[in-house]
Amino acid sequence: MNKLQKELAELLPLAQLEEMSGEEIVGGIAMDMYRAEFSGIRERLSELPEVARDILLIIDLDTELSMNGLTGYLENASGQYLGQTIEALVRIGDETDAAILQKVQQLLSEHHVTVDQLRANVESLSEHDITTSLQTHGAHIHEVLQQVQQEADSLSFQTDNEESFDLLYQYVDEHKDRLRQQLEQFLT
Repeated sequence: MNKLQKELAELLPLAQLEEMSGEEIVGGIAMDMYRAEFSGIRERLSELPEVARDILLIIDLDTELSMNGLTGYLENASGQYLGQTIEALVRIGDETDAAILQKVQQLLSEHHVTVDQLRANVESLSEHDITTSLQTHGAHIHEVLQQVQQEADSLSFQTDNEESFDLLYQYVDEHKDRLRQQLEQFLT
């Protein structure tokens, strides 16, 4: 078993999965996914089974929005998964937030701004630098990020994430067998 498989097996224990509700599965992942011993999971989200990946992407989106707003989400490593996060939102039935994030993705594309570019600008700062978006990214990107933030203000995650998480819990409940099958295949 490789490192990623070991981490996922510990984060999502197959033996307990059957007895857990969707809410318990999501809650368990949310409580542990940021622990240091699970860092490999977040770095390799694209390799995970779809249902597990969807759970992690949506929790990560919610966490980043709560802590750093949408701009912070896009600037951080999480931003590289914007497209996959949109797909996950569609799969759980959160069409409204998916459409808003699609608008954000389109806005960035139309203005030739990439999440890699945002990340590189942030990473070029010294650890203790205190800057503004304008200083970090320059006038063009700063203006685009202001438009992005206007779109982000409509995200349900920004105001009340309960509806989105109810959809996620329901999705996990409905796809628990598929999650178990995907995990069994992934872990062998």
